[in-house]
Amino acid sequence: MRRAPTAGPDLGVYVQAIPLLVRNPSIIVIPLLMAVIGVLMGLVLSPYGGGGIGQATTGLAGFILQMLQLFGLGAACVIADDAWRNGHASFERGWSEARRRGSDLLMAALGVAIVTSLAQFVAVLVGSLIALVLGLVIYVFLIWAMPAAAVGGIPGGAAIGVSVERVRETPVPAVLTAIIAFALTYVTVRYASPYLTQLLLPYLGGATIVNSLIDALLRAIAAGYIALIVTRTYTGTAFTRRW
Repeated sequence: MRRAPTAGPDLGVYVQAIPLLVRNPSIIVIPLLMAVIGVLMGLVLSPYGGGGIGQATTGLAGFILQMLQLFGLGAACVIADDAWRNGHASFERGWSEARRRGSDLLMAALGVAIVTSLAQFVAVLVGSLIALVLGLVIYVFLIWAMPAAAVGGIPGGAAIGVSVERVRETPVPAVLTAIIAFALTYVTVRYASPYLTQLLLPYLGGATIVNSLIDALLRAIAAGYIALIVTRTYTGTAFTRRW
């Protein structure tokens, strides 16, 4: 049975996700919690500094942090799916479903984290330009791994394979979604965080942790929006008519 070809991406999804996120701030709760845990991890591990132990500790912490962020994104996808279906998401219902799918979310997150870590290792060997292309390709093909495990009923160990399959069948919405998610995560948040920190720091007593917490909040908001668009675009490709 072959999947029916889609007419193209529904551009309205990317606009509709904005007011939907505003009406359902619960979508960002778990990503925010994961981000704050990451901030606390950074504070705990910072005394180790450089050297072999420090580098090993930093590398392991980075991997764990990525796992936390991916799990937060997967949980947000569960709540985002509820928001798309009903217009208003129930955090209690979403969190209960996320816990039920917890092992699959963790397995999918582990798979994505391992693939991206291997890609970063290869990038060190092959040079910056090839590394950039490789990173973008991997980012695109993994874009639907977390929603596949979160709302697609896919076992966590198979989420990457399903994401690759969906991207090959419907590449245009995958590429568009990946571009928006990448820009929001690595461009908007990167430049917005220092600006907000500079704006708010005089009113907060100059606390150095403020910068990290503002960054965590912005990343959680970005993760909430990304959860909405990846969930909607994934379900749009995964549940199309077959013949």
